Amino acid sequence: MKQIFLSYARADGKDSAAKLRRELEQSGFKVWQDTTDMRGGQAWKDQLRQAIKAVDVVLVLLTPAAVASKNVTWEWETAITVEKQVISLPILPCEVPKELDPLHYHNLSTEQNYTLGFASLIRDLHQTEISKSAEEPSDLPAKIFDSGSRGISIGGSVTGSNIVTGNGNVVGNNNSIG
Repeated sequence: MKQIFLSYARADGKDSAAKLRRELEQSGFKVWQDTTDMRGGQAWKDQLRQAIKAVDVVLVLLTPAAVASKNVTWEWETAITVEKQVISLPILPCEVPKELDPLHYHNLSTEQNYTLGFASLIRDLHQTEISKSAEEPSDLPAKIFDSGSRGISIGGSVTGSNIVTGNGNVVGNNNSIG
């Protein structure tokens, strides 16, 4: 299960972070967030550093307050330093930090963008998980197709199967196997 760290500014990103956390958890991911996972009696910066080292991905919710926040900047800089994947998520209109600008992002700034942006984010998170799993011995198929390959998906029951190619074309339907 992929573990995710949410980096955001509470001033204008708290509600978006809470919504994103719920939806990521519903999608099967474990999410680390300061408001629920920080422990009393421990240095907060040490807790953040440990959490960033322990997760697979850091999602940076970009808002005007997040871009101006020294803490948010420290979080994504730390993630880059320890070689974690960093994905920017524009939530509100703001200037993207120059270090994050070259990285592809998923736009979650409007309701229209949110649905497609979130679906693309989930796809990327799962793809990274599959690619990482493929490097380790597992029960996955011997070949994981990269984005340039055409995969085959088979759906339906054994007696009424549909074969769909990677480009969405149905090769056969209601085929009887056996």
